[in-house]
Amino acid sequence: MGAQNSLSYRTSLVVIVFLALGIYNATEVFIKIFTKFRAYRGVYFWSLIAASVGIVLHAFGYFFRNFHVVESLGLEIFLVGPGGMCMITGQSIVLYSRLHLVSRNKSKEWWILAMILVDLLVIQVGATTLYAGSQTSQAARYLPIYKVWERFQVTAFFVQECILSGLYIYRTYVLMHDSTAFRGKDVSKLLKHLILVNILVIALDVTILAFQYAGLYDIQTAWKTLVYSVKLKLEFYILNRLIEITKGGLSAGRTADTQLTGSDENGTKVQATHTRISALGSQSRFGNQAYARMGDDVPLKDVSVVKTTEITVKREPDGDATSDSSVNRLTDDIQEITKAYVRKQ
Repeated sequence: MGAQNSLSYRTSLVVIVFLALGIYNATEVFIKIFTKFRAYRGVYFWSLIAASVGIVLHAFGYFFRNFHVVESLGLEIFLVGPGGMCMITGQSIVLYSRLHLVSRNKSKEWWILAMILVDLLVIQVGATTLYAGSQTSQAARYLPIYKVWERFQVTAFFVQECILSGLYIYRTYVLMHDSTAFRGKDVSKLLKHLILVNILVIALDVTILAFQYAGLYDIQTAWKTLVYSVKLKLEFYILNRLIEITKGGLSAGRTADTQLTGSDENGTKVQATHTRISALGSQSRFGNQAYARMGDDVPLKDVSVVKTTEITVKREPDGDATSDSSVNRLTDDIQEITKAYVRKQ
């Protein structure tokens, strides 16, 4: 972890692959941001930009450090420090900025934003300072503290990511089971996917923690870059799927069926089934400026109830041939039943 770092050949191969993949993923997301967003504004937009740029800076910082490509301590510290801040804090703001999409009220959890900012100012600024000191000629003073602080930093951000992902998992689960508007087939599938993605995010953070406590600092820093790029891609994918669903409105999959049964004078049974759709989103929750409104607070309760009637007729003949006149009388009876039921509704 000091200035005189030297990697083995095998470790160098692993590190360069992780850093290269991290840069590739972040660059891909960065390009997609400008092709998907309609307006370049909002907390969500800028946090995505910060996270993607931070991943690239952080990767190049450790590339210069591990392979001594550029012998500039100032440049190395700038890339590793502020780059890591943008990568980690930007990712957390990405999660925070769209947490309201799975919230049932308008209130924003300011304590989450406060937690993210405190971690940035205290933990990351402290880690950057100690890292810079450990790369100088005075490394003996800073290195012992930095080794402890690095473990503390990785653990703290693991807890932070668990809190954010845990809130997504819990609130999504509540929506799926308590809100009728979120039980449609496509919406339900998306919400399940959202839960699985956040479980995967926590699992990836566990691997970072494992590398750190195993003492594999060089691999941990490179692997962390790759992990954050993968998490960013997953979050961006979920956003695209969420907008695809909400543009068409939220519809419920449950229906309540009411059946009317009657018969004509010849004993032919007639059955009419009324199907009512429980809830249907009247419009997209995001409106036309979907990507521009990712930072806005959109409530979940703006769902209107729409009723539709579908009449299904089943004829069960009693075995006798039905004449044309009896068919006409049967049709009239069906119409009368239908009109009576509609008036009743």
